Amino acid sequence: MTVEVSRTYPSAAVARRIAAAVSADNPPFVRVDVAGSGLTVHLAARSAASARATLDDLLACLQAAERADPGA
Repeated sequence: MTVEVSRTYPSAAVARRIAAAVSADNPPFVRVDVAGSGLTVHLAARSAASARATLDDLLACLQAAERADPGA
C-alpha cells in the first residue's frame, strides 16, 4: 500500500524546516520531499493497518512542527 500526502507552506524555507523537523523519526519506508514551498510525504507499507498507524504518527508530528514554526 502506498500513500502520498502533500502540503503547501508560505515559503520554501518553511517547507524545508517542517521537513527537517519530521525527517529524523521517519522509518525507511517514509520519504519526505520538498519542492519549492511544497512538501510531499511518500509512504509505502505492507498493510493498510501499518500505513494508517504510520500516517497517524507522521501527521501528528507534522502538526506539532507546524505549530512550533512561526512561519507556518
